[in-house]
Formats: sequence, C-alpha cells, structure tokens
Amino acid sequence: MPPLFRLTRRVAGHGLLVACVLAGAARPTQADPLRTATIAAGAAAAADWASTYHALKYYQVREVNPVLRPLDRQPGAMVSAGAAIDVGLVSAWNSTMGRRNPRLATAGLWAMAGFRTWLAIHNIRNESRAVRR
Repeated sequence: MPPLFRLTRRVAGHGLLVACVLAGAARPTQADPLRTATIAAGAAAAADWASTYHALKYYQVREVNPVLRPLDRQPGAMVSAGAAIDVGLVSAWNSTMGRRNPRLATAGLWAMAGFRTWLAIHNIRNESRAVRR
C-alpha cells in the first residue's frame, strides 16, 4: 500500500474520531442545516490537525500560524491548543451568528470546512517535499 494512501486513511480515521468530539463540544443552537455544517467543519478541522501533527512529528516542517508557532517542537500541545481554540470559536459562532442569521452561520461553517480540507491536503502534499526526521 503506498505511504500517501496509508497516511490519508489514518488522517481520515483520526479526523472522524475528533470530529465526533468536536461536534459534541460545539453544539449548534439551530436545527439540522447548522448541525450538519458544524459536523463537517469539525471533521475538516480534525483532518487538518491530524495532518499537522503527523507533519510536525515526522518531517522537518514549521507551523505558519504565529499564535501556535512557539509550540512547534511539541506537536501534541499544539494540536490540543489549536483544537481548543477551534471548539471555542465554533461554539461562539453558533451561539451568536446561529441565532441571528442561521443561513449565514451555515455558509460560514461550510466555508470553514472547505478551507480546512484544503489545509489538510496542503499538509499532506508538503510532506512529500519535506525532509523526514
């Protein structure tokens, strides 16, 4: 089995597990469309964090986010801090924007899901160009 396929399968598996945790922690305040978008955003964020962890742990890459960059040498702490930030932001988004304008809130969550999916793919592609530790 090619290494990229194994990594993609592993990221998807871990992403699904973390998505369930994120979906429960960031409970949407509205009906089904917002809940579905929240779960999708959580799954995409989980895939992004899983691919970030793998890249930081096994390859010589750096985090670009200036808030999380000091934790470059501690991938577990970085993922924990970033995931906590994500849960807080999605919860706040659903609580405030979800009540006032649920369609806009849903669109924002789908945009987040798309961007975080792109980041996960970007992380995996960067590993092929990086030097292994």
